[in-house]
Amino acid sequence: MSSKDAEKKQRELARLEQLKQAMRSETESMVEQVKSDVETRKNDIQQIIEVINSSGQELDEAIDGEASEAAQTNVTKLKSKNIDMNTDFEFLVDSFEVY
Repeated sequence: MSSKDAEKKQRELARLEQLKQAMRSETESMVEQVKSDVETRKNDIQQIIEVINSSGQELDEAIDGEASEAAQTNVTKLKSKNIDMNTDFEFLVDSFEVY
């Protein structure tokens, strides 16, 4: 291999390394953006859970008897679904990793 070919090969390897680093950086940036978006949604879910809790307390104070029990059952179901969704989001955020 001539020195000209070796030099050309070195330039190509350097160019490929730069491309690799640029792609890695872009991928990491994309992952961080998605993590941020998911964290925002997680916070939204937490706010929904807080509203459900508050509404459940207001319902409990406003109505009595079987209607109150039915309302509390529905509130508990809603809260459970949203807590499950929150857990799923936490798992999703934790699973983001760039290799």
